[in-house]
Amino acid sequence: MALTTEWRSYGEFDVVLILQDGIVKEALTADAEVLHDFLAVQLPNIAAWEGDHPIEGDRFNPEAWGTLIISRDAIGDITDMDPEKFWAGVGIWFRSRGVDYNTPLADIASVD
Repeated sequence: MALTTEWRSYGEFDVVLILQDGIVKEALTADAEVLHDFLAVQLPNIAAWEGDHPIEGDRFNPEAWGTLIISRDAIGDITDMDPEKFWAGVGIWFRSRGVDYNTPLADIASVD
């Protein structure tokens, strides 16, 4: 059972997907907290993450969730990345708030 994660841009919002053997298992609305954990040097226990979007029909396929920004394997290694989309996302979610993706969560929450 190989778990991987993906950050994808899906229309008006971003999602973080948890995939098991390439099939979407969970889909979480991306926010600063989820992305902070996703971008952490060492991923937290992704098997315990619970999504807030239903997975049905074609949404078992990760491509149905939009354009890939970055994907990581279960131990945190980057497996694919669109650098332009990644840095644009970091700018929107973190730097526009005067913080960075590796800023402690307490500091990120205080600027919202």
